[in-house]
Amino acid sequence: MPENCFSFFDFDNTLYKGQSRYLILDFSTYIEKQGVFKSQELHYLHCLLTTYLEGRINRHDFAVQVVKSYYRGLTGCPEIEIAELARQYWDQLQTEAWFPYTHQLLNLVNKFTTTILISGSPLEVLHHVIKPLGIREIYASKGVIQNGVYSGSMEQEMATQSAKARSMRELSTKLSFNPTTSFAFGDSESDFPMLLAVDPINAFLLGAKESLKNKIMDNNWNLLDKDTEILEHVQARISNLFS
Repeated sequence: MPENCFSFFDFDNTLYKGQSRYLILDFSTYIEKQGVFKSQELHYLHCLLTTYLEGRINRHDFAVQVVKSYYRGLTGCPEIEIAELARQYWDQLQTEAWFPYTHQLLNLVNKFTTTILISGSPLEVLHHVIKPLGIREIYASKGVIQNGVYSGSMEQEMATQSAKARSMRELSTKLSFNPTTSFAFGDSESDFPMLLAVDPINAFLLGAKESLKNKIMDNNWNLLDKDTEILEHVQARISNLFS
């Protein structure tokens, strides 16, 4: 593998499809049925998603409120119990979690780059899939845990543009990655810091909303729908860089 070559990925609606395309919402729904997650917070999460999809809340506020609500919903839950439920969640979901291209795309970039996940999804749930997906490092949202129990507070969110920008600044110093031979993949404006960190021809925005297209065109990024076209574009770029 060439040195200083990395691939930076968002998770929700980029790699993960699930039921709603948001792992926090899907996992909360799953554990609420087990009597673990607070029902009022699950209702609030659904309301937040509807409000966001209707354009009545901006991406930043939506992201922050979702992560806060999720960890409020875990108040009083033992860390070990949530970890086990997360394992069970992935076991029952299986192939329904992913877009048709997800595994092929990761297998492709993993051959030539080190893959890093930067996601607003919960760290405790993502832990169970990063190894099977071939992801080397993960930066994700976290809750406050006291004496092995979730306190109901958010320690860190990694869902907003500002949080991802901060992470990319740190990674730029830590990794000294080569923008020309590194890649970035996302689906929304919160992922812009990752895309801006690499050569525009290596930046892929997948299935973005119409309202973002002007910003995308200004940066000369690849705007692709979520189908096998993604694999063709990335394969062509990899062949050009590493052959």
